[in-house]
Amino acid sequence: MYQRNPMRHPNFLDTTSSLLSLFLFITILVTSQIPLGCTGQAHSSNFTCIESERQALLQFRDSLIDESNRLSSWIGEDCCSWDGISCNKVIGHVVKLDLCNSEQLGFEFYSHWYHCRSCLAGDHLSPSLVNLTILRHLDLSLNNFSGIRIPTFLGLLKDLRYLNLSNAGFVGEVPHHLGNLSHLRYLDIGVALRRIIQNKLTSNDLEWVARLSSLETLSLNSVDLSGAQDVFRAINMLPLLKALDLEGCGLTVPHLLHVNSTSLSSLDLSANQFINPTIPPWLRNLTGLQDLNLRFCYLGGEVHDTFEQMTSLVKLDLYGNRFDTSTLKCICNISSLTSLQMSENNLQGSIPSEIGQLRKLTRLYLFFNELNGTIPSSLWELTKLQTLEVDRNSLTGVLSEHHFVKLRELNSLYISYNFLSLHVSSSWVPPFQLRHITMDSIETGPQFPNWLRTQKEIEVLFMQNVSISDAIPSWFGVHFNYLKALDLSRNNLEGSLKSFATVADVDKEAIKIESLYLSYNRFTGSIPEDLCRLKTLMVLDLSNNHLSGSIPLCLGNLRHLVALSLSDNNLCGQIPSSLGNLEELGTLHLSGNKFDGKLPSSMQNLIRLQILDLGENGIKDIIPVWIGERLSDLKFLRLESNNFRGGIPDKFCQLLHLQVLNLAHNNLSGFIPHCFNNFTMMVSREAASADLLMINYFELRLLNLKGGRELEYSKNLLSVKSIILSANNLVGEIPDEIMDLVGLQIFNLSKNHLNGRIPQKIGNLKQLETLDLSMNELNGEIPPSLSGLNSLSSLNLSYNKLSGPIPSGNQLQTLTDPSIYEGNIGLCGKPLNSCPADELPTENGRTHS
Repeated sequence: MYQRNPMRHPNFLDTTSSLLSLFLFITILVTSQIPLGCTGQAHSSNFTCIESERQALLQFRDSLIDESNRLSSWIGEDCCSWDGISCNKVIGHVVKLDLCNSEQLGFEFYSHWYHCRSCLAGDHLSPSLVNLTILRHLDLSLNNFSGIRIPTFLGLLKDLRYLNLSNAGFVGEVPHHLGNLSHLRYLDIGVALRRIIQNKLTSNDLEWVARLSSLETLSLNSVDLSGAQDVFRAINMLPLLKALDLEGCGLTVPHLLHVNSTSLSSLDLSANQFINPTIPPWLRNLTGLQDLNLRFCYLGGEVHDTFEQMTSLVKLDLYGNRFDTSTLKCICNISSLTSLQMSENNLQGSIPSEIGQLRKLTRLYLFFNELNGTIPSSLWELTKLQTLEVDRNSLTGVLSEHHFVKLRELNSLYISYNFLSLHVSSSWVPPFQLRHITMDSIETGPQFPNWLRTQKEIEVLFMQNVSISDAIPSWFGVHFNYLKALDLSRNNLEGSLKSFATVADVDKEAIKIESLYLSYNRFTGSIPEDLCRLKTLMVLDLSNNHLSGSIPLCLGNLRHLVALSLSDNNLCGQIPSSLGNLEELGTLHLSGNKFDGKLPSSMQNLIRLQILDLGENGIKDIIPVWIGERLSDLKFLRLESNNFRGGIPDKFCQLLHLQVLNLAHNNLSGFIPHCFNNFTMMVSREAASADLLMINYFELRLLNLKGGRELEYSKNLLSVKSIILSANNLVGEIPDEIMDLVGLQIFNLSKNHLNGRIPQKIGNLKQLETLDLSMNELNGEIPPSLSGLNSLSSLNLSYNKLSGPIPSGNQLQTLTDPSIYEGNIGLCGKPLNSCPADELPTENGRTHS
């Protein structure tokens, strides 16, 4: 499978486009000999099924949770007419049960907060299936049986030819009973698609596989085989095997190996460890191999004659290895290749002109390398080319009409983040019809590219930062019936969004756009209600424009939205209660506007929120307790610069996953809750899980006060842990319990009315980079343990009532600005005046004498 790196901006955490790149993975999956996903709905209706089998199916149905009523047709006497069922046309027995979840994959399948309503679920599967005595085909893939084991009774279905349990949430040891299925030709218990619901299986003994003598296709993708012995010996026992997928199985692949599988045509060993970091010589014995996948195996070195005998090789995937340009030149001799993937390798210098020798090439992936110079003329001679991906290199030159003259079959063009420009005439009619276009940061402006109006099949269009200073033309959207992802952000587009709303024309064929990015432009006027017709929208980003007026109530009808950003505009009025209908929402940005009034109580329905940013508005309210009670998945909460009043609710302590809390610049009063040590994520020194990238659809700008300066945390966002309560009216002492948050990096309590001493255990916060306790009423000595904060780069203790010697040593010696201690008349020691002889500074808790 081909999967794009989720980071598209030169800064690898440009979250503006992480979701869109994930969308590309969904839309350009390359067909392989191991089928992915569902095989199609079974159905036959010529015969009334056998009553005992009908009862068996009903018992099986009753063991399932069918939230979306996929099995609503399972009524009546004729089970052969039920969805997913096929019967033998002669004897009436059920021969096929296909319950694969065929719902079209979208972004939501990759989001941890997404609840799959179309997935069949259950805490057990009824063994009644054993009464389907001649069942040959069983597909339960792409459902959600999370937490249960593969049932051992499946080993009794002796007539099975096809068994697919992939991506269904099964866990535990693979039952050896599957080895009884001696007629099985196709077995997939792995991870066929990179989505959230996956199997988590292990097998410490593959002896059961060796007994599947009829097997032609075997996928153990991501099954943990690290504890299994003689994996390849067992596989060598399968004389008819044609397709083998062992991706990510924790294997150690031997450099020398005797291979019997001469029938093998497809082999996937990606994401495993090789004993020798070069391509093993035994691969050359697989002379019938057509598809070879070695991605993320960290291989490099010379390939010599490894591929010379692979005269049938059609698809070669070396993504994420360490091969250089000399290897690419060698591969150019494999004249049979139709697909070559060498992205994220050590390719440097120019693309070799020998690339033109691959006359049959339809797909070429070279992104994320260090290629430079101009694209060789021989590449433009590859007349069968359908996909060209050279983004994220340092290629130079001007592309014009003549480069594309022979690329009549091109449908996917990825040239983003190079030093290229595209200069074509306004009357150019390309010879191709593109479905995927990404040319971020490629100079194409200042006019909106007119040639796009000739492209009637566009599904993905990324033109971020392409120097367009123009209005969206009237024809835009009229032709784009297939558009699913659009990014026109970071240009100088102007005018009203009403010009764009033609995409939502209700009289046209239904537009199924899923993501829309128009941020960092100069759009004016109100948000048109026509956008609410885009019912399939999952991501909407209109931030950093000049939009005014109120949020349309109808935005609450976009029930599939998982990410919404309207930040940094001139929007006003109250936040509409209709936003509480967006129950799939994972991230909400409304900061930098002029919203007022109270938070609508309906927002407590947004139980999947992980990011909530309402900063820089005029919201007047107490902080609702339901934020802590209901929004339990919150990781980032920013209410800075509003008019919130009252105390900080103790219920906040229920936000166990919280890692950024910013309540600065409000009118909050009372004490800091002592239960803040419940913030489990701040206790951990580890970064948040990578799934958070799925909700960072935007450059997440969680403004934090660091050393008195506002900084944007768009880098390393997953690792930020901060508490910022500055510029309020908080009183009392700093709770000792906060000193348990050993992962904390930013701690700002400045400009309050806090008293008492700085906690002695402040030295526990070893990860602390910024500490600002200035402008309070703190007294006593600075704890000596403060000198042990070796990561501290910004400190401000000014304007308190601190006294005694300033601790010395380690990181504190680098903080030489005396202003960080000013306003404390009782302090002494560097960088202030020297202490009296009887009051010397301490270093690491020891007093100097």
